[in-house]
Amino acid sequence: MTEGTTSANLPGANKLHEYLKKTMIDGSFGAILLFDIDGFHEFNVERGVEAGDQVIASIEEYIDAGGWVGFRIGGDEFGIVIEEHADSFDDEEFRAGLKQLLREKVGFQVTISGGGVWHPGDDFNIDSRLDEAIFATAHGLLQKAKQEGRDRIFWLPRGPVEAIDVMSIMVRFYEEMARVNSSLARELEIESRVDFLTGLANRRGFEDVFKRMTESAQRSGQPLALIYMDSDSLKKINDSRGHDAGDRFIIDIARVLGQVVRGSDFISRWGADEFAVLMDNASSEEKVKILANRIHHAIETRTEGTISMGVYCGIPETAEDAVRQADRALYRAKELGKNRVEFACGEAG
Repeated sequence: MTEGTTSANLPGANKLHEYLKKTMIDGSFGAILLFDIDGFHEFNVERGVEAGDQVIASIEEYIDAGGWVGFRIGGDEFGIVIEEHADSFDDEEFRAGLKQLLREKVGFQVTISGGGVWHPGDDFNIDSRLDEAIFATAHGLLQKAKQEGRDRIFWLPRGPVEAIDVMSIMVRFYEEMARVNSSLARELEIESRVDFLTGLANRRGFEDVFKRMTESAQRSGQPLALIYMDSDSLKKINDSRGHDAGDRFIIDIARVLGQVVRGSDFISRWGADEFAVLMDNASSEEKVKILANRIHHAIETRTEGTISMGVYCGIPETAEDAVRQADRALYRAKELGKNRVEFACGEAG
């Protein structure tokens, strides 16, 4: 059996990062592919959790039987690391085989979306410090595949880059490679702004962006919104089912946020189980409230937990002022029983 897989449950996201680093250190890295099943949530609702579990088990069986090094990183999101002779990997054949297996096992007609990163070639040094940048790039491509209509896999650097969004992902990927390879003194620059588990900006990355957004709102007179949220369920999941399950829950929240918010909105993982969404040009409080409630409902129905949320909207005196007001609203949501949204729009600091 290939390292990384078992006949039961695949390892989680942390193990994927460990294994990815290992292949970079020993020079065996060929490619990484992240993929998920389109419409899995709807299938779960229609056919029930047991049928959904059978789908997950069938995917794990397929990965194991194919000899790929596989990981389950979210509810229905998987990753495989392809070593050395990656050119022999055929993603169309991979998808066709998985679709056929699921039709035979559970009668589920599926489409599969994915994002992957090939080794860019001998001219580039793939340092183990790039594991987070490569994971974040693959995750961004997966989200782009979902936005473009699903049932496709976007690859870099070999895939077509006609779409502006895909081109920007590629540019960021090469910029991050250049940063890491240019100077040992800057080796932590990417890591310091990106959350390795979700591929989202971390708190430092959030603060960089939010400071600029606050200054822009003050100049333009256009309000912004900060949607600040905290899980009600992570500790219970960690205690009852282990930290891999907790990691999958966090990844599921990140994925749902990516599916629900506008393309122009900025998402970050603020802390262990805290997330933030930034909206610019938030002139309509009603639209802000609609989006916040949509996020709340989506996480409650598409993940195995719930969140409490505090929302600020307006033109803040400082970024810290907006965070403070959103945090107060979040505290109210917790005090009032959790699993709810509280607003701080138009309140004084």
